Amino acid sequence: MKKQIELLGMSFPNYSLREEVLLAQEALKDNKLQVFLTVSMRSLMKASSMDVVKDCVEKAQLVIVDDQEILKVAGINSSQRVREAEDHLFFAEFLKRLVRGHGTVYLVATKDAALEKIKEILSEQYENLDIVGEYSIEQYPDDLDRMINDINGCAPDVIISVMPTPQQEEFLQSNRNKLDAKVWYGLGEFYSLLNEKHGFGWRMKRLIHFGRFKMHVNQYEDKEEK
Repeated sequence: MKKQIELLGMSFPNYSLREEVLLAQEALKDNKLQVFLTVSMRSLMKASSMDVVKDCVEKAQLVIVDDQEILKVAGINSSQRVREAEDHLFFAEFLKRLVRGHGTVYLVATKDAALEKIKEILSEQYENLDIVGEYSIEQYPDDLDRMINDINGCAPDVIISVMPTPQQEEFLQSNRNKLDAKVWYGLGEFYSLLNEKHGFGWRMKRLIHFGRFKMHVNQYEDKEEK
């Protein structure tokens, strides 16, 4: 299996689900913050011209591919890897293990509505998940120290973020070393895909996004070759 994904000026390992889970287990034993980032077609397109995002992706301890189309464009055709991405299996395995291990979670969002949505998704799928705190930056947009202090007061095992790109990456670049947690798990702004129904409308949207993504990658590569 191809071990590295290289797209849009970014390079990160192509781990199997088993490797991702083992890495996550080790991260939960460590006291130094590990960064896990979820990437989708749309987030990669947004990130392609942002050095701060590229740097964050390449320095992350784990990059989780959320769209099978990313694998296809990267030349990875393993049916197992495609299924792992399409069914969001790392998210499911990681959250189940957190529940079983009585791990604690803190939720971070930019907007109140996004915070409520991710809480709804998690409560529907993982009712026993121990959420020890939550924060919407919308409440105090100019006081990120307030959020950092609240996180550190809770000292969670995992911070689950639905902050958008590049706000999340800019925050991590400046504040990663200030956070008292074991894992920053960035779901990104397209987290609602985690419980999206796979009907006809879903398939049509994915085809449109796939076409845009391939065109974006081709244009990026053409520009780099000139």
